[in-house]
Amino acid sequence: MPNFKVVFFNLGGTLLQLKNTTLPQLYSKHLSNITKINITPEQVFSAFKKADVWMLSRKSDHYLFSDMDQRKYQNAFYTELGFNGRQHINRIEKELADRIEFRFELEQGAERTLRLLKRTYHLGLISNWDIDGYEILESFGIKNLFDSITLSGEFGVSKPSKEIFKSGLADFPESKPKNAVYIGDDYDLDIIPAQKLRMFTILYDKGPSGMHGFPKRPNVKCPRVESLTEVPKLLAKYSLRK
Repeated sequence: MPNFKVVFFNLGGTLLQLKNTTLPQLYSKHLSNITKINITPEQVFSAFKKADVWMLSRKSDHYLFSDMDQRKYQNAFYTELGFNGRQHINRIEKELADRIEFRFELEQGAERTLRLLKRTYHLGLISNWDIDGYEILESFGIKNLFDSITLSGEFGVSKPSKEIFKSGLADFPESKPKNAVYIGDDYDLDIIPAQKLRMFTILYDKGPSGMHGFPKRPNVKCPRVESLTEVPKLLAKYSLRK
């Protein structure tokens, strides 16, 4: 009998990717057009990381953004890019909202991997996503593969709060956290909080080609995969360890 009973996935950047682009590339293109200043993907990535540092520093058990939090996150992001002043930021944000379009595609091998895992494990999803995540999962034909779906927009709590992980785990009362697996691409939002609950974690590490443009992360304290098709064999390998 395997040690693992339920396997949870993150959504954006793990099961879904942006079609033919990454977030830094997409924002670079539109921000450069709006501001008439060349803003590189590397600069955008640094700005997102600066804003994420602020987000992770907040003393909150819930992490779901209020309107004030959203403004502070934007301030950190745009200040890193050299833009200041709320009116200026608001103008950029309005134009960005009018122009930017997120076109998602299912990660290569995702459906095959989910169907294979479904033979042995329960499947769950825990993601920082609005409730339109249900429609996206349905559109790709994978919604019914999950026994549990926990979205921050519905639950009212977002990662890295441990509460959203606890909520997902509560749907499987027969399983302890040590019998659960979490697979995600963001080390700070996915891996660290899941490990604090003693879940087994796997970093999905696509490097700069992934949705968020993360560089390869050195010295991670968990197994990592570069393709979702590696997951079943990896779980089988670790389930045999005592």
